[in-house]
Amino acid sequence: MSHLSIRISATALFLVSIVGRDAGANDGGKCTIATKGDSVTARACAEGGRAAAKKVMKEMVKQAKASGQKFTCDGCHQDLDNYELTKSATDDFKKLEVAAKMK
Repeated sequence: MSHLSIRISATALFLVSIVGRDAGANDGGKCTIATKGDSVTARACAEGGRAAAKKVMKEMVKQAKASGQKFTCDGCHQDLDNYELTKSATDDFKKLEVAAKMK
């Protein structure tokens, strides 16, 4: 096998591993946490999946910071690949809603 063929094969393998990892990480964009209720995040999940929910959550954090509060993604999510929640996430989310003035 020539040097060029080895490079092409290695590059292809690398790209396949990245695409495969990313496809599994986002699980098709389906929400698995904020699937019930009438919160702004639950509505975003219902309408646009994880991407919409993430956008709403980032806006909430931004608004809370503007009002002097400190919130971060990893304050509520112990894993930012699957968005698994911390033990205090539910209570912290309620505080974030108040700080961001969103419901």
